[in-house]
Amino acid sequence: MIFLDEINQKQAIKIIDNYLKADLELAKSRRNFIISKNVKQYLKDIFKNENLHSIILSEETLAQHFLKHPEITANDYYFVLKSLGKKPLANFESGKNNQLFYYDNSEKIYYRIAIKATKNDEIFVKSVVKGDEKLKKEIDKMNSLPH
Repeated sequence: MIFLDEINQKQAIKIIDNYLKADLELAKSRRNFIISKNVKQYLKDIFKNENLHSIILSEETLAQHFLKHPEITANDYYFVLKSLGKKPLANFESGKNNQLFYYDNSEKIYYRIAIKATKNDEIFVKSVVKGDEKLKKEIDKMNSLPH
């Protein structure tokens, strides 16, 4: 286990990059995780669970996702982990699964992050999508729906 809050950005990006490029079967057997303890109240509110204590990104998820989406880099995943400490632009709730939307102002990129709450009171990052205007339209649509 690697605790995001105990390493610097450069170290985190290097670890994430190694996880992205890992052999999938090896990643499954190693069960490595990057963990952030930065669970804000809005995430607890989204899942209606005051006991949530960690945000988890697994090596297996990264290796799997990299096979389908090699355009999503270690820098993107680092941004995602840090962003989950901030309120999203939009949130689409679906039971235990949620999609959160963020914008990286410096890179001019939108992100959709699929997360779920686990029975161990953790938030697990399931997938990440990045984009531009198409994702922006999705965010606008989410924000126009009645809450």
